[in-house]
Amino acid sequence: MEANRIIKITEIQSDQRIDKFLAEQYPGKSRVFWKNRIENGCVFVNGKTAKPTYKLKTGNEISIAPEIESETSPAAKQKYETPKINIIYEDSNVVVLDKPAGIPVHEASSYKGATVVDFLVEHFPGIKDIGEDKTRPGIVHRLDKDTSGVLISAKNNDAFQFLKNQFKNRLVQKTYTALVYGSVPDDHGAIDLSIGRSRSNPKMQTAIDSKKKTDIKAREALTIYNVKKRFKDYTLLEAIPKTGRMHQIRVHLKALGFPIAGDKKYFSKKYAKIEPKPERQFLHAGKLEIELPALGKKTFTSEIPEDLAEFLDKIS
Repeated sequence: MEANRIIKITEIQSDQRIDKFLAEQYPGKSRVFWKNRIENGCVFVNGKTAKPTYKLKTGNEISIAPEIESETSPAAKQKYETPKINIIYEDSNVVVLDKPAGIPVHEASSYKGATVVDFLVEHFPGIKDIGEDKTRPGIVHRLDKDTSGVLISAKNNDAFQFLKNQFKNRLVQKTYTALVYGSVPDDHGAIDLSIGRSRSNPKMQTAIDSKKKTDIKAREALTIYNVKKRFKDYTLLEAIPKTGRMHQIRVHLKALGFPIAGDKKYFSKKYAKIEPKPERQFLHAGKLEIELPALGKKTFTSEIPEDLAEFLDKIS
């Protein structure tokens, strides 16, 4: 007899209604579809039935009956051409990619097209069984769809746990290049503001001063930044996130008063008249320092993409 599909909830996925979460996981199936299936006892949380309004918690295990999985298969995403992605490094345990902008790491209800996961599964078929969530096999960290740069993935379960533990214990150093609107006054600084889901838009994050009282569930977040170059109306920064919250650099820099150039989600109207603007958010994951299984500490780098380099030339 075929086993139920299991989805283990991560920190980032927590605090969502289960019916909404499943609708996002399965493009083409509505919240109403999942509400009905949950109420009919076809979806379980930690082995027990749940209500459609149940708020997910970190570590929850959602199991979905095989017959419901088969219902979703006709609506599985269409075949798209696998994206071309440069491989920076590869061994028997890991693969390091130079992710282009415009391609999400894994599927989502808001995006219909090819993903980094599609590339990984096509080039390394064994990856499809790696990790805790079959929709994002081998993935131990993410970059936003419109962020380019270094991305590492595990090729076996031992490597997955090895890498995951490093991210969890904050032993990985990620360095980004970010161009922001405005003139950042200090050459160096730290943004120490907790981050939680926005009340007005659950798809967005918001920065919160932990000293102030709020009913928003938030987690500590810290970003270090260094000014690299100043332009008229812009500042080029090196940003180093010490924690791994969703949209962290984008949210923190907006909270500082200097949102990332070209970022349409975390934008400030005070900079609306600045021209020119980049066509996408100016955020690039240029360096990743991490320990690899049996190889020790390694550093991987990615040159700033041509579109961002050309924009810097334009504003120089």
